[in-house]
Amino acid sequence: MKEIIKPVTLVRQEFIDNLSELINNSPLPAFCIESILEKALDEVHKISIIQYEKEKKEYEESIQKEENIN
Repeated sequence: MKEIIKPVTLVRQEFIDNLSELINNSPLPAFCIESILEKALDEVHKISIIQYEKEKKEYEESIQKEENIN
């Protein structure tokens, strides 16, 4: 059976909806939520840089491997 992969645009929107719902229903005051989100954004930014570097390296290695085959 072929696995159906949800498009990233749908996953993204679901994430936004879930995060918005969580924030809107939180009893925490806005200044607390703000500091939490700032810290989370910093961590996500670090992870996105690592992911970019990893995917770039994999891409360059696949190109090099393809060139060596031909």
